[in-house]
Amino acid sequence: MGRAVAGRGLMLLLAAVLGACVSAPPAPIDPAQSAARLTGRSLDDPQVAQALARAGLTAQGGWDLDALTAAAWTLRPEVAAAAADVAAGDAALRVAGQRPNPTLSLGPGYVAHNANADVSPWVLATALDFTIETGGKRAIRAAQARAARAVLQWRAAETLWQTRAEVRKALIDWQLGRRALELADEEAELRARVSGWVDTEIRYGAASQPERLTAQAAQAQAQAQLRGARGDVAAAQAALAAAVGLASEQLPTQRVQVPAFDALPDPQATARARWRELGVRNRLSVNHALADYQVAEEDLRLAVARQYPDISFGPGYTYDKGDGVITLTMGLPVPVLHTERAQIGQALAARRKAATQFEVAQAQALAEVDGALARYQASYQALEQARAAEAATVSVADGTERRLAAGAADRGEVLTAQLAAVTARRAALDALRTATGALEALEGSVQRPVWPPSNLTLPTPLAAAGDRGT
Repeated sequence: MGRAVAGRGLMLLLAAVLGACVSAPPAPIDPAQSAARLTGRSLDDPQVAQALARAGLTAQGGWDLDALTAAAWTLRPEVAAAAADVAAGDAALRVAGQRPNPTLSLGPGYVAHNANADVSPWVLATALDFTIETGGKRAIRAAQARAARAVLQWRAAETLWQTRAEVRKALIDWQLGRRALELADEEAELRARVSGWVDTEIRYGAASQPERLTAQAAQAQAQAQLRGARGDVAAAQAALAAAVGLASEQLPTQRVQVPAFDALPDPQATARARWRELGVRNRLSVNHALADYQVAEEDLRLAVARQYPDISFGPGYTYDKGDGVITLTMGLPVPVLHTERAQIGQALAARRKAATQFEVAQAQALAEVDGALARYQASYQALEQARAAEAATVSVADGTERRLAAGAADRGEVLTAQLAAVTARRAALDALRTATGALEALEGSVQRPVWPPSNLTLPTPLAAAGDRGT
């Protein structure tokens, strides 16, 4: 009778265990299908429109930096991978809060030499052990999981920021490349006119063969520069499409809005102390390092809590030669071979390292802010000077054309003045490229949009750690 009861109980427990099992459906990856999906993505995809709506943006007037960034956050696989990491952290948090399952043990035995042949030689022992965690270990595990999830959230935020930075850089490089192409085309045309003018002068005996060779060499150089500028624009356009998460042919170039290059912010308008404050408070790497420190703190708490041994207890049943015995056992680990002192020391060392890494992140942030600000201040001043020189040269070229109309200048003077104006505009464009690059570094040091101005609300945890305004 006792053996039958034990058997029924065992079957019920096994049924409960098997009933709790779940299966994972297969999810094979088709490389060809995945590649086709990636190359077929478009800014007209419904999920992009939904992302714009959630961000309060619209692309009706064209795709500006904010709209392209929102699209990139939707289309880039890196962003999806970061979101998957956060989702895995959420799942780990749910697991961390679970209590340990009881353990069922089964120990059948057979008595090889049985003096009483009328008694069954079989011995059956079963036990169900429950574990009582002491020292608040379950709560500490949950705190560990929350801290680890915060690290993943900051890592995802860094991915979002890096994506925006790549879109910004690609957009600006493309627009500056188009301006450089326009100047290269204009110079190539002017050099061709100069060559034609020199040929005319030679026919009238007013120029020599060396002047023709010089003009032809300059024309060939201008043509080579024009071809290089075309290649640079094509490469920059491909880089912009890749930054958004599109194939090159899917980028609607005619609908992309040009940033206001004439509206770069004055570096003197914001005090150095404010830039430093933004670098310390807003920089994602600093917040990431702080989250890493919190993980180390929770690891130390768990190491300390493990000094308190967990207690296991549970009922058992033994069927021995026809007798049924109900038992109750208790157990706990005995620290004979080692204690938790070494593990606590290891956790203390990890926490000290995390604290040092946090200070390193802060120091790097402050150093990068100071360096980027100094570079931008210098490049901004150089840009103003280059623009002033450009305006003066263009004014001279315009005056030369008026003198030509009045008969006080010849065609060669006009072409020379126009080439000088092109050279001045190229110098101003180079200064603008340097200034926007310095501004990019300044944005990166504080990880906050500076230029172009942004109306994009950055997702959490970007918007959850203090000053996150755009």
